[in-house]
Amino acid sequence: MPTSATGPSSSLRPRAARSAQSGFTLLEILVVVVIIGVITSMAVISVNVLGKDRQLDEEAARLRAILQQVQEEVVLQGRDVGMRVDAHGYDFMRYDARRARWQLDTDDPMLKERTLPDGIEAELWLESRRVQLETRVPPPPPEPESESTATDQDPRMIDRLDGEPDSEDPAKKTPAPQIVVQASGDLVPFELLLHSSSSDERRAIRGNVEGQIDVQDPDADRLP
Repeated sequence: MPTSATGPSSSLRPRAARSAQSGFTLLEILVVVVIIGVITSMAVISVNVLGKDRQLDEEAARLRAILQQVQEEVVLQGRDVGMRVDAHGYDFMRYDARRARWQLDTDDPMLKERTLPDGIEAELWLESRRVQLETRVPPPPPEPESESTATDQDPRMIDRLDGEPDSEDPAKKTPAPQIVVQASGDLVPFELLLHSSSSDERRAIRGNVEGQIDVQDPDADRLP
């Protein structure tokens, strides 16, 4: 007896087609949901971590660490250290009590002149007043001491050589540092703001009269 075209073999085809077109299984849907959840979590973590300006944080932390190290050194050496700041960098000076002047420190690698990374600028506040920052210039080299002492010379000759005691050549005056770490470890209170033009974020390095130095985000409470 011949097999009909509408027999059992032909009746299975629509069912198989329907099964193939029935969509994803429950397990496949759950796997997709888990993958989407993991990707979303990673995106949130990336925003929280990478949203901060890492370069700005590193620069602020470096500056704080240097100032804290300076505090320890001045207490041991009993000699004031000052920090000169401009919009693009900073350097350090030591106070020479014998000459009664500030001198640039060129011997200590920790106190070397530093330039802020591109896109980061400094802003300084002292006693709640913004300081007009000028470009730092190297101070003049110290004058060599005379072989003969003052006691070996006629006082009248000293007057003729030195001129008036209170006169000083303005070109030889060394710009004083704005931030001073005293030999006692105390600080002249200050707030040094580092601003990043790329992320528009800021970090504040703050020092108080007790010598405490902190790094804060002054915009932490700012609404997005």
